[in-house]
Amino acid sequence: MIHIYSGNGKGKTTAGFGLVLRMAGYGKQIGVAQFLKDGTSGELRALRALHGVSLHATDMPKGFYFQMDEADRKKTGQAVLELFAWVQKHASAWDCIFLDEILDALHLGLLKEDTLISFLQENLEREIILTGRNPSQKLMELCDYHTEMQERRHPYQKGIPARKGVEY
Repeated sequence: MIHIYSGNGKGKTTAGFGLVLRMAGYGKQIGVAQFLKDGTSGELRALRALHGVSLHATDMPKGFYFQMDEADRKKTGQAVLELFAWVQKHASAWDCIFLDEILDALHLGLLKEDTLISFLQENLEREIILTGRNPSQKLMELCDYHTEMQERRHPYQKGIPARKGVEY
């Protein structure tokens, strides 16, 4: 089954990791790929201690994609393709696959949607979690679950920076 957690609100990755944690509790094998993130967030530290969870993040330059120069954008695009190839190579070993921020990688044109859709259709017997913003109509029609997180209020609106252990 395909799960989408999308929207502009906080909680997409957290919801995905909630399902990962639940499945790990039942002894399932899980692959986690974090696209457009550097792999240093707090939840990854905890999940690395769990048996049956394989984690990878993009080896990308620091900062947001829209702030990168052309060379760093090219490196990030290559890192996204390499990470997706890692997922494709190992998918058959997993019961659950979490593709964190893959919707943003699609939106930025770093991965072709048809490539992702083919992968999803080849792996329908698995739980597959997609997170990010702006899922396409095709993906929304293909998914089995779609939860949209909507921001109503957030501390950054008051100038409070992201806090370790809460936002990352």
